[in-house]
Amino acid sequence: MNKHTTFGWGKPLIALAIQASLVLSPHTSLALDDPQLSEAYAAIVCDQTGSVLWSQNAQAELPMASVTKVMTAMVALDSGVSLDKVCTITEEELYWNSQEVGYKATDTPTLLELFQSMLIYSGNDAALNVAINVSGDEQTFVGLMNEKAAELGMVHTHFANPHGLEAEGHYSSAEDLVIMGRYALEHYPLIAQTVCMRSIDVVAGGELQHLESTDDLMETYEGLLGSKTGAVESGKTFLGASKRGNVALYTAVLGCETSEGRFADTATLMDWAYDSYDRKTFGAAGWLVRVSPYALGFNARCTVTLPEDPTAVTWPEGQISYRRVSCAPDLLVEPGDAVTSTSWRQTGRFAGASNVRVDGTLSSPPSINVFALPLFTENPEV
Repeated sequence: MNKHTTFGWGKPLIALAIQASLVLSPHTSLALDDPQLSEAYAAIVCDQTGSVLWSQNAQAELPMASVTKVMTAMVALDSGVSLDKVCTITEEELYWNSQEVGYKATDTPTLLELFQSMLIYSGNDAALNVAINVSGDEQTFVGLMNEKAAELGMVHTHFANPHGLEAEGHYSSAEDLVIMGRYALEHYPLIAQTVCMRSIDVVAGGELQHLESTDDLMETYEGLLGSKTGAVESGKTFLGASKRGNVALYTAVLGCETSEGRFADTATLMDWAYDSYDRKTFGAAGWLVRVSPYALGFNARCTVTLPEDPTAVTWPEGQISYRRVSCAPDLLVEPGDAVTSTSWRQTGRFAGASNVRVDGTLSSPPSINVFALPLFTENPEV
């Protein structure tokens, strides 16, 4: 790994809204060893920007089981149908060992209760009835699921039902599932809230039922945001998400032999990623950036310093670049005015940002040897 990473404090701020894209020294440490998975045939881990950190057979098309229900939830919410709607229940024999809540035609759950039963307990009968009560019939709803998948760019995915039981033409890939999972948690607060719930009580079959979450990893993994389990004869799956500090991770594993294996491999992927990132500091709080004329005082000056240590989250490999937007040095300023905004990216991935503002006024300019300032201690490549 290069011991020094150059950065651009040394370039004069000489134009209004200058936009500079400067390449920094590559962060080229040897990558950590690949994560050692126990069961997953296909797997992927990405960060909050969608940048893939590691993958294995990520485009292989496999049954995704009840992870399907995340798409069912998004389409249901997109429909605009009220979650308070009292639903009618269609009883349908799904599969001999299908995970079901036990809803009967005499039950009158709200759409919200079906929605929660579907995501928390993974009830297949709940998912079927969400689809029917939203669109009138199952296949119309499934058509909307495929439209949503195409909209999200899920090119290795096709839905044949709203619950995830194995069916011809029902498949996805690890790559597509993390796209779906990240989008669902970032754009649908109710989904994000529901997949973190540990249990729910509903009336089904005329009786009060206590339904426990199928996500056992939430009990043991620090920072887990939950998401969705899946299990069919051809393999166990898990769509996971977690957050520690300001680093969020999204994972998908498919083709696991056991339920325990899907959780263990998910934890392995997340541990590997959290062990791989680093917080890199590009300056120090209090560094003097410049002195500017004070807008409200004759012959007074305002100091501009870094308010805090500018940092970025970086990964073991990839060039770091930054983009700075700055104002002309002779622009009149007041305390609190924005002066510069700098953002860092690593191989196209957002890594961090820092905003510099005017912090105070002086009666006269300070005596400064500009060539001794920290601004000029490194020479960026332009």
